[in-house]
Amino acid sequence: MTPHDEMLANVALYALGALTPAEAAAVAAHIEGCAECRAEYQLLRPAVTALGASAQSYADDLGPGPLLKARVMREVRASKRGSGVERFRWQTFAAIAASLVFVIGALLVDMSLDNRVKRETAQMVAQSEALADIASADAKRYRFGSGAVFVRGSHLYVALPALAAPPPGKVYQAWTLPKGSKRMAPSITFTPTDRDQTIIRLPQSAFGVAAVAVSVEPEGGSKQPTTKPIAVTVF
Repeated sequence: MTPHDEMLANVALYALGALTPAEAAAVAAHIEGCAECRAEYQLLRPAVTALGASAQSYADDLGPGPLLKARVMREVRASKRGSGVERFRWQTFAAIAASLVFVIGALLVDMSLDNRVKRETAQMVAQSEALADIASADAKRYRFGSGAVFVRGSHLYVALPALAAPPPGKVYQAWTLPKGSKRMAPSITFTPTDRDQTIIRLPQSAFGVAAVAVSVEPEGGSKQPTTKPIAVTVF
């Protein structure tokens, strides 16, 4: 890993809040003068913030320390071998997600879980699984408007950056084209999870899908698209 790759990894750790104050100050100073690392921080921050927020109430006692950083860096370095910059970014997501799940699991051992904790833990696991799938070396990536569709095994994900909030009374709806069919089938409806990056997993199996689209539809969804899709991809 080159010194700048090391700094890119530290940018992710900085977004997560897993650096010591001195390390965080060094990264913050570097970001001010490095456009690439500043852009990387702006891209990474939404995903790691979503993960970190779920873990925060359970990890306060640990704080940013060398053990968490060492675990993340070990996984990042391992995933970096043979990876391009874009692949490295998604693998960094996955390494952070896996490390946060490890921390949460350790903190919840022998604890009595209430419904809120169970729900938030389940969300963390789902988020980490999504990031791990997207970052995997065997994941397939397809251009999807300004974003991408990721396929790993039967899992199917849509990633859309800078997705604006839909008009009042409207939602985004995903569509899939079953193999051998000429008619789009409705999938889930959703709204942006944050202003920088929205990642959703579609419930359909990727093995039976030939194309994916997203359109703006009335709340509750539609049986067939009523507006022109904002993004379409064909596998």
